[in-house]
Amino acid sequence: MKFFFCLILLFQLTTSLSAQALKSPAGNFELHFEVKKGVPTYSLNFNSKPLIKESNLGFELTKQEDLMDRFVLLDSATSTFDESWEPILGEVKEIRNHYNELLVTLEQLATERCMQIRFRLFDDGMGFRYEFPAQDNLIYFVIKNEHTQFTMTGDHKAWWISGDYDTQEYDYTTSKLSGIRGLMENTITPNASQTPLVPPVCRQH
Repeated sequence: MKFFFCLILLFQLTTSLSAQALKSPAGNFELHFEVKKGVPTYSLNFNSKPLIKESNLGFELTKQEDLMDRFVLLDSATSTFDESWEPILGEVKEIRNHYNELLVTLEQLATERCMQIRFRLFDDGMGFRYEFPAQDNLIYFVIKNEHTQFTMTGDHKAWWISGDYDTQEYDYTTSKLSGIRGLMENTITPNASQTPLVPPVCRQH
């Protein structure tokens, strides 16, 4: 019985180490991060309803082993930030920058390389970025393809601008997710790059 109880505790401890949760300041957004079979994944709920289902994170590299799987969660830390500042120009006098943050540190055991992902949850949305701390086994690398997934729960309304090599000075376009590819070419101006960036594929389930 003691041996069985120890196994349960070990399983719960392992699960808690590989899974993390974070809420926005008002609690309307809830992020879930987990390393599943070595693959970093995340999901996002809004008002307790799924908005982004489980989606994978990582990079495919050129002439190096990919940063997509065989990871373990090495460390995690949460923090809160709240400040207000006044823009020189704009439609509002004051802007509040208020978010809760989750920073996860991952290690790819086979290569001894580390990758960090920093999530920030605001009351009106989520942002995240990849970070690569200084390390001996990952000094220089070329990204062949980004495998960040956004598994949306429906054909939601999106506010977007075309990805362009020359400029980001475009007006925002409002459309359904399914309409982005068809509308993107029409938003590129004659002075822009001849090859616009391909928008990410948003899976719907």
